Parts: sequence; structure tokens; C-alpha cells
Amino acid sequence: MKRSKLFTVLAGLIIVMMAFGLTQAQYLGFDAVITGHVTAGDDSVPVPNFKMMLTFKDDTTGFRVPIITDSTGFYSQTVVINKTYTLTSLDTMTYYGFSEKIEVKEKYVEHNIPLTKRTDLVNVNGSVTFNDNGVETDVYFLKLPNDVDLNDFREYEVYFRVPKPLLKWASYNTQSDASGNFALEMIPGKYVVHIPADHKAGYLTFWAVFEVTGDTTLDAFVLKELQTISGNVSNMDDYDMVTVYAHPLNPPRRPFMATPDSATGDYLLEVAPGTYVVRCVAYFDDYRYMVFYDSVFTPKEAEKIDVHSDVSGIDFNLPDPMVYPFSISGTVTSRQSGLPLEGANVAFVSYNFLSNLWQAYDATTDADGHYRIEGYTMLQEDSLIGFAWKDSTFFAQFYQDEATFHTADPIVYHANEDVTGIDFALDTIDTENGFRISGMLMNEEGEPIPMGQVTAYTTATNVGVITTQVDSTGHYSFDPVFPTGSIVYLTAWGGFDYLPEIYNDAKTWKEADAIFIQGSDVTGINFILEEKKPTRLPLAKIKGWLKKQTGSLAKASAADTYTGDIVYVRPEGEKEWTSYAYVKSDGSFDVPVESDGVYEYLVTDRDGGEVRGTITVENLEAEVTVDITGISNPSDNLVIKTDQLFDAYPNPFNPSTTIRVQIATASQVKLVIYNVLGQKVKTLFNGNLQPGSKKFVWNGRDDSGRQVASGLYFYQLKTQNTVQTKAVMFLK
Repeated sequence: MKRSKLFTVLAGLIIVMMAFGLTQAQYLGFDAVITGHVTAGDDSVPVPNFKMMLTFKDDTTGFRVPIITDSTGFYSQTVVINKTYTLTSLDTMTYYGFSEKIEVKEKYVEHNIPLTKRTDLVNVNGSVTFNDNGVETDVYFLKLPNDVDLNDFREYEVYFRVPKPLLKWASYNTQSDASGNFALEMIPGKYVVHIPADHKAGYLTFWAVFEVTGDTTLDAFVLKELQTISGNVSNMDDYDMVTVYAHPLNPPRRPFMATPDSATGDYLLEVAPGTYVVRCVAYFDDYRYMVFYDSVFTPKEAEKIDVHSDVSGIDFNLPDPMVYPFSISGTVTSRQSGLPLEGANVAFVSYNFLSNLWQAYDATTDADGHYRIEGYTMLQEDSLIGFAWKDSTFFAQFYQDEATFHTADPIVYHANEDVTGIDFALDTIDTENGFRISGMLMNEEGEPIPMGQVTAYTTATNVGVITTQVDSTGHYSFDPVFPTGSIVYLTAWGGFDYLPEIYNDAKTWKEADAIFIQGSDVTGINFILEEKKPTRLPLAKIKGWLKKQTGSLAKASAADTYTGDIVYVRPEGEKEWTSYAYVKSDGSFDVPVESDGVYEYLVTDRDGGEVRGTITVENLEAEVTVDITGISNPSDNLVIKTDQLFDAYPNPFNPSTTIRVQIATASQVKLVIYNVLGQKVKTLFNGNLQPGSKKFVWNGRDDSGRQVASGLYFYQLKTQNTVQTKAVMFLK
């Protein structure tokens, strides 16, 4: 059980004991006392604030009582005479743990505990400052699980909760001196640090994370000036939960949040000086209503709150938690025959994820190909994405002939409105003369990704652009529609936590590998998707328009010109792409970004063209027009001419790295890992490979399954045409 939750459970047990156990105590008679001192080993130095648990259990009753020593290391607890108790240490961060039996045969029992100090502690020094001056204050540390990723705020910020009481929450606590300096001994590992706010001194609660691997001097903990944003949320009685957020527009961008008082609706946010967007989120049944200050529904429109002193009057008035009916209807027909399709499936999902995240609807067509969905909305205006499919004899389709979710046009609807004429015309699948393509979506740890889609772009004009869904085991399979001699490119999307990938292991179309259909099904076309760097709620966006000068890859129709083109965005100076968008059929794109700032972008075109640039986002929006020129004859690049060994990624790595090879002609291939002494460590592959690209994952283990030591390793590719060697570093 995590330490942050342990004392919550204990508190509950004490309450139960008060309700039931004290009755037992009156019956049994708490007429004895266990006392003692907790000291640090042979030095007999008192250990204050040391946490222990006293327990007792027999056939009829029992209890658990947490005990904390006072400033002199002394503890005392009333108990029942003629019973045997167990005293167990809860704090094992500085001293080794113990569990000792205490037999109570007299009214007064003294039981002293000499502790043994841990031998794996390291020295940690640091300082606390406010307005460039040292601060004398309490500093609390919570040790995190070893597998928490300190580069992912979603993993460690769940521990950023105001702990009560602090001494029970903390793994370590210390106090900085009048100059702001502190020193303590800690177990190596990852930590959250918490410094409580001081309203009199005027500084804000401080949270941060860090890792200790040895004797360390930490960067100074710089406290921020404490300001407040306050207001009232009216008409919240019938909502299940209401929360107010203040999103800073200047770094660091961790939002502040507060829950309004259930009786009055008043709320108070303690924030640092800066500029904020304030929003209110209210939940009602399966609906989520969200509004920005002042009564607008997008961050762009929101009134920005400049906080340089306390700000009040930031009020919200929630609408009555009512839902309004609407309907959407239309037909599904065969594009080839024009006849209605009975039993076709139609689904609609919310497009406006900020407001109605969970809304989804589905229907089945009748004998006339007609469908109708009826739903409810809290909003006067909302939008859905429509999707239609029918067994394996027709291609699935998003509304208005779009092949992917990302490029589909939203269907706008209003409260109390019947939207009609939302029609779908599905293309017939020719499965008599085609072949399948199948494979898996996996993450970098080799685990299946259970949601997403794979899209095929092909020179087969009777196929065009088609999409298939990934199943719960990470597998996908296209119907047998690709004819012999056709060339196919694949892209994979594994949900919003991953960056899209173009086969094989490519972010851009210039780097993409083609799949040649040569008279048989193509299997094992797997994708290992890179996890996208986590970002906070996107408050801003980059709007753009892509203009093409040339293009030559065969497409299903003129309207398909921009299908498959992707835009990547990252803050200037970052190495990893943090956001992306697919270009829509009219050449437009919207890329969500966190806030104002300078961003780098990369546009990759299906004809092989690329454009890179920078853009400044101001007032939560920026616009850009991108002119792009495709390569003159992309088919010239389809033939693999040489065997090639690519750089491992990531490098250095832990726990695994991916090695990609490219094979020109079918041949015997051997891929082996060696240590620096030239000794074979692991054979990743030894056998025949067909032409194309292949990725292999090494998990840092040898042929016997043992974890290798940290250090430098070499991986070597041997084929009939080449021997190539590269290096990779494994770090524990």
C-alpha cells in the first residue's frame, strides 16, 4: 500500500475502533500503559517523530493504534493488562524496521527501542529561498515508487495533494535554517518535495520532484509569491461535482484547482503571480459542462486574468442541469448500385471533447437504408463525427467520403433540432482478386496497443484510401483488396498518447517504406509507436493551410490531394514532437498546443515533400500558410538498393531499444549483440528475411534471459552483401 494512503486507512480504523473498539475497551478495561524511548542505537540519541504501529488481536477483539514519538523520542499508549501486543516500525526510511512482542502483566511496562541506522543512505543538501532570501521552514519529502517517470507529470502529480497530517505523509522531514539551508540523509530514489504555504510570509505552497542517486546538492527550492483568485459558482446544487481551474499562460503551466464550497458556492484559488485562463467544469450524470470566464466556451475567447495582487469576483453561473433532445437521420446506400443497404451500421461520437467527452450514439439501417439516432445534449450547439460500415463487402467510411477520423468533417447540431440528410454511400469491396495486409500495433516496451487505426494509401485506383481498426489485442487486418502489382503505404495511429507512424518507423513520407503486393497476403507489418510527450490541456492552436505546387502519386480522386499529409509541432528547442494534426481534404489543419510561445513545425506530404519552420503563438492562436513541393517521381525511391543497419532508438536505453534493418534482396541475415570484449551476448535474429524493413527489439537480456550489466554494447548485421556494426549503451 502506498504510504500516502496508509494513514488514511489507519484513521478510518481508529474511527471504527472509537465506535466499536472503545466499547470493548470499557469492557476489558484500558488500565495499563506501555511507555518507552526510541533512540538511535548505541548513542542513545532520541529519535523524535518516529512512526510505529501498536497492534493486538485475539479471538474476540483487536485494534491497531499508530504511535509517533515526541520531541524527546518518548512514546506512551494505554492498553489492557494481561495481553500481548506487537509494536512495529512504520518508518523504515532512516532506520531498519523492527517488530517486537510486548507482554503486559503489570500496569506500567517500559519498552525502549534502540534503532539501527540504514547503511544505504546518502547525504542530500539543499536550500529554500523567497525573494532571493533564505527561508526558515519545514521541508517534507515523499519517496516515490521506482517506476514513476519524472518526465511525465501525469505519473508524479497524483502525489501533489495537500497531505494531512504532514508527518504521517512524509518519508523524511527536515527544517531549513535561517539562511534557508538544510541537510539530511536519504535512501537513493525519486522524491516529491512539499513546502507548505505561509500566508503571513506571503509565499505559495511549493511542490517539485527530483531524483537522488548519490551524495547530492539539490537546486534551490525557489518559493513563489502567494496571490489568490476567488469567486462564486452559482446554481451548482444539482451537479454531481464542480471544480474551478486556473491555467497559467506563463511557465510553469501546472494548473491550480479548487472545489467550491457546497453550501455557498464560494471558491478560493491560491496561485502565483501571472496571467491565467479560468474555467469551471461541472458534471451531471454522463455529461460534462465546461465554461471559461466570462461565459465563453473556448480559451481563445476567455477573458484573461492578470494576477499581480489578489483578484476577486471571478464568478460562474451554471445553467440548470437539463438536457435537450436532438436527432440525426439519413440513408446508407451502395455507391456502385445506388441501392439502399439494409443492416448497415452508423455511429456518431462527440467532436467537441472539451464539453461532451463521453457522448456516443449508434444505429442500424432499415430495409430502405434509413437510420435515425436520437440523443440529448446540454449545449445549445455541439458536433459529432459520423462513421458508417457494413460487413466485409463494403469499405467503411466517415462522413463526406473521408477515410480517417482525423480528416472527417464534424456534423454540427443544436438543441431541439432534427438534422437530416446525413447520408453515406459505401464502396463495394472487390475481394476476388486481392490480398490482405495484417500486423500489430505495439508500444516501445513491446506491449500491444488496444485501440487505434491503420490507414492504407495505394496505387490501386479501385481501392483508394481505406482504414481498418485495431482490435483489443493490438492486431489489425485489411480485407483482401490489394491487387498484385499495387504499391501500398501504411500509417498507424494508436490513440492520443502516441505519435502517428508511417511504415516503417518513419515520421515523414520521404522516409517511408512501400509495401509491394506480389501475389500473396502480406503479414507481420508491425508498428512500434513512440509515446507522445505528455502535454497539458491545450489552450492554444496553430491554424494553417497547406498549398501544393506538384504531386504525382496516384490518388483515388482529386479531393484526395491532401489525405495522409501530417503536421508535427513542438516547442522551440524541444527534441520530441509534442503535438500533431492530419491535413483535411481542403488543405486546412488545426494543431493544438499548450499556450503562447514559439513553436517548430514539420509538414510532411504524401508525395515526399517536407517543410520545416517556426511560428509564434500569441493570444492563444497563430496562423500559417505552407507552400510545399513534392518530389517529382516518388516511385523512383520505392526500390531498396542496399542492405542497411540503422541507429538503435532510444540510445542510451532502459528497458529496451529498437534496431531497424533494411534488406535489399531475400537473403540469410544475422543480427547479433556483442559486449566490448567481442563476446556474443544475444542473437536477435538468424534466418532468412524478405526484402524490406524489419525492426528488432532488444530488452537488455542475454541468450539465457539474464539482465546484462550497464555499459557499451555493439550490434552487428551480417548479410550476403554487407557486415555493419553500430554501438548502443544500456543504463540501469
